[in-house]
Amino acid sequence: MVIDFIINQIKVIIMLRINEAIARAERMGKKVFKKDLAALLWSDSSVNAQQVNMTKLVNGTSKKVSIEWVEILCRELNCTADYLFGLSND
Repeated sequence: MVIDFIINQIKVIIMLRINEAIARAERMGKKVFKKDLAALLWSDSSVNAQQVNMTKLVNGTSKKVSIEWVEILCRELNCTADYLFGLSND
C-alpha cells in the first residue's frame, strides 16, 4: 500500500526532442510543420486542441506519450525512438 502511494506520487517528465527532430528532418531535405504533425497525432480533435496538445508534448507537460504518437513522429521525422527520447544522436 505504501509503495503504491509512493509510485503514484512520482511525477515523470518525458521530454521528446521534437524540435531537434524537425530541424534534423529539414537538414535532410524534408520540411515538417508542427501543425501537420499535430493533425496526424490528434486527427479527431479541433485545430485549437491539436495546437495545445502539440505544445504540451513539445514542452514536456503532456500527461502521457502514446506509443502510436512515437511511431507517427518517427515516421514523419525520419528518426528513431531513441533519437526522440534523447538516447541516441543518430
